[in-house]
Amino acid sequence: MQNRHIFQKIWDEIDSQDIIILNGARQVGKTALLTMIKEKLLNERKVPSSHIHWFDLEKIDDLSIWSNQTTALGILPLKDQSRRYLFIDEFQKSKDIGSILKVLHDHHPQFKIIATGSASWYLTIDESMAGRKRVFTIWPLSWREYAAWQGFHELYNAALKNIQNIDQNLLFKLNTEFVKFVAYGGYPAVVATEKKEEKPLILRELVNSYILRDVQLAHYSANPMQIEKILTMLAGNVSSLLDVQSLSANSGLGRTALLNRLDLLKNTFILHLNKPYFTNKIKELVKNPKMYLVDTGLRHSIMKNFSTLPQTTDFGYAVENALVTELYKTGETLDEIYYWRTKIGQEVDIVLKNENSATPIEIKSGSIASIPSNMKAFIRLYKPSRAYVLNWSSIQEMQYENCMVYFRPLWFPVQR
Repeated sequence: MQNRHIFQKIWDEIDSQDIIILNGARQVGKTALLTMIKEKLLNERKVPSSHIHWFDLEKIDDLSIWSNQTTALGILPLKDQSRRYLFIDEFQKSKDIGSILKVLHDHHPQFKIIATGSASWYLTIDESMAGRKRVFTIWPLSWREYAAWQGFHELYNAALKNIQNIDQNLLFKLNTEFVKFVAYGGYPAVVATEKKEEKPLILRELVNSYILRDVQLAHYSANPMQIEKILTMLAGNVSSLLDVQSLSANSGLGRTALLNRLDLLKNTFILHLNKPYFTNKIKELVKNPKMYLVDTGLRHSIMKNFSTLPQTTDFGYAVENALVTELYKTGETLDEIYYWRTKIGQEVDIVLKNENSATPIEIKSGSIASIPSNMKAFIRLYKPSRAYVLNWSSIQEMQYENCMVYFRPLWFPVQR
């Protein structure tokens, strides 16, 4: 089983009293991580298999058990005080799961609870688990994980160590691999299959699974055709400002109904919004967020078009989407990633907010030899110590207004 970089962080909590919750979109590898934890307990900790309890709430019988507190508690050996491990997959399917887990956590601490979910709304509305949980958001594979799964991680690491003098053949190879990564995304099942023709089929099944299952689970007054239409419009406009009025007009939904559907997409981890970075409400945008989908492969499946041509306009939109989600995957929180735009049209694609400063990142699908004027405007205004211009092939460093501007390949991991 292929490793995930987040696994060690999860494992570090295995002896804590907190409930571990792995939350994220469908098919991003949450169940695989549960299995890895289980195997490590069995093989390294030598935990008896009888002390490991596994429930999958997608199964009717298991859901029936965990939909009732008496039934759930009755099936567990509560009187045995030895350490036990309780795994619950897709926990949000049970409406009463929060109160049941609270009882277990507070009154039967011998049970270490590890659960997965595919919806964030439950964690925000169920106060019964407040202060009792440690939540890990699971994403599709990061670019670094993709390199490891595809077997070129050593080449990638070598490139990072010698980035300023990188061999042009190596740069071409990594750029080629990055184009594939952007085209088909990082869903584990998609990356794992070696047959190129199967990748779109897996992604299409994933879209259908999401639309048919999560829409029904959310209990919104939406139908699959509505959601698919909205997803298609969003996919065609990733890395752009969210225009609720235009989406409402083109989808045929009223503003309130549309916002409900957008909430559904956000709460099931499909849609992500970046807020504008500003200090001057008169000169800078302060409201409209930019929109991104959880995975560029998912985006291209929705659009029914995987022909990702490098150094084109659409490639630029897809790359920005990929790089924003890459920041999420590597640990940046949603409240730290912004974009910057003035009312006269100056813009920086990504702004990473620090306690005392902000790091601007500009993305260019082609090559570029000079600092973009919009980047210069941001540097003059906010005086960051470093900035990045991620592009196709230019690798250099320039000083501007006491800010070091790093020109790096699109796949380069930025640092604050």
